[in-house]
Amino acid sequence: MTSAAWPSLPAGPACPHPRLLTGEPALWDASAAFTALRERAPVQQVVLPGELVAWLVTGATEARAALTDDRLAHDMRRLPDPEHGFGGRRYPDDLFAAEGRHLLNSDGSDHRRLRSVLAPLLSKTAAQRWRAYMAATCAELLNGMAAAGHGDLVTGYARPLAVQVTAAVLGIPAGPLPRLTDLTLAVIAARDPKAPAMRERKAELFGLWARILGAKAREPADDVLTRLVLARAEGRVTAEELLSVAWGLFSGGISPTTTLITSSAVEIMRRPGLRQQLRKEHTAVQLTEELVRLISPFLVSTWRFTLDDIHLGSTVIPRGSVVLIALKAANHDPAHFPHPDTVDLYRSGHLSFGLGAHYCPGAPLARLQATEALTALFTQFPDLRLTAPETALRRTGLLVEHGYRCVPVRTRSTCAVRAGS
Repeated sequence: MTSAAWPSLPAGPACPHPRLLTGEPALWDASAAFTALRERAPVQQVVLPGELVAWLVTGATEARAALTDDRLAHDMRRLPDPEHGFGGRRYPDDLFAAEGRHLLNSDGSDHRRLRSVLAPLLSKTAAQRWRAYMAATCAELLNGMAAAGHGDLVTGYARPLAVQVTAAVLGIPAGPLPRLTDLTLAVIAARDPKAPAMRERKAELFGLWARILGAKAREPADDVLTRLVLARAEGRVTAEELLSVAWGLFSGGISPTTTLITSSAVEIMRRPGLRQQLRKEHTAVQLTEELVRLISPFLVSTWRFTLDDIHLGSTVIPRGSVVLIALKAANHDPAHFPHPDTVDLYRSGHLSFGLGAHYCPGAPLARLQATEALTALFTQFPDLRLTAPETALRRTGLLVEHGYRCVPVRTRSTCAVRAGS
C-alpha cells in the first residue's frame, strides 16, 4: 500500500456518520448496534474502529445483492485509484484484506483457481471423515470438565476442540500447535496492526508456518497442507498463496467455530426448551443451522472495494469506496426473518457463510463440528448452567474476533462418557 494518509474525520458531534462501535469493545452489544443502524438505513456510511469511514450494508435484500456483485472487489489492488482503499493506513480487522494472497482477498480467475484446489478438501463428504474424531475429542474434553464439576466453555471445550479438529484436518503437528494457536489469536484480534509487538508476532507466525510447510514438503502425508504443498509444486498455487492460504484456513477454522459453539451453548442455556432438539440427529442439524443464523459468528463480511458506482436499494455507493456487509444485521432483518430473535428450526436462507462465489469453503466442517459439539455437551450435561450472570460475560476482539472471553459453567453431571463410546 502507499503512504498516503486517510483524510481526517471531523471531531466529535460534527462528524456526520454514526460510529459502529461505541464504548468498551468487551461490552459492545453488536446485535443492538446493528439493529439500530439497520432501522436507520439499510445502506449507510459509518465510522469504523481506527476512524475509517466505510459503507455498511445492514438490510437483507441489499446484503444479498452486495455479496454477489462482482463490482465489489475483495482485492484492493483492483481499485481505480490505488491511492484510495485504506489510504495507505492500516486499521483494526483489516488483516485478511491487507496481508498475503488468499481466498479472502482475491477475485475472478485467481479466486477460482485457489478454490478449485481447496473445494474437494473441505467438502461435506470430506468433513464427514472427521466425525468420529470430533466425537472422541468432544468426549475427552467433556470428561475433563465432568471430573472438575465446572469449567469454561471457551478454554476448556470449544477452543481446544476447534484447534484440535482444524489441526488434524490440515495436518499441523502437535509440537508447534500451542504457539501457532496463541500467535494466530493474537494477530487476528490485534487492535493496532502496525504496533511493533504485532509486527513481531506476525513475523514469528509466518516463520512458523514456513517451517511447517517445509516439513510437509519433505515428509508428505494425507492432509490438506500436503495437498497445498503439492499444488505449489504443480504450479497451481504460488509460494505467497501457499503460506497465506494455510494460515487463513487455520485462523478461519478456530476463531469463528469457537464463537459459534460457545455462543450457541449460551443460547441453549438461555432457552431450555431447545435442549430436546439435540436428541435427534435431524433436529440437531436444523437447530445448528438456525443457531448459525442467530449467532452469525462472522459479524461482518471481509472488506470489499467498489470498482464502479454501485446502486444498492435507493443508495449509490461511489467508486473506490470501502464496504462491509453486516451479516449479523442481515440475518436479523425482520423483512426476511420474521421474529428474528426467536429460534425457528424451519428457516432457510441465512447469510452467515456468505453467498455466491465467495461462500465459505469451510462451512460443512463448521456445521458438523458445531452439531457434534452441542449434542455431546448437552447430552453429557443436561443440566448445564452458567455460573455467572449472562450480563457479566465479556467479548474479545472487535469485528473479526468477537467471541466470548470466558463462559463459566457448572456441569452438575455424575457420569462421564468414555472417549470413542
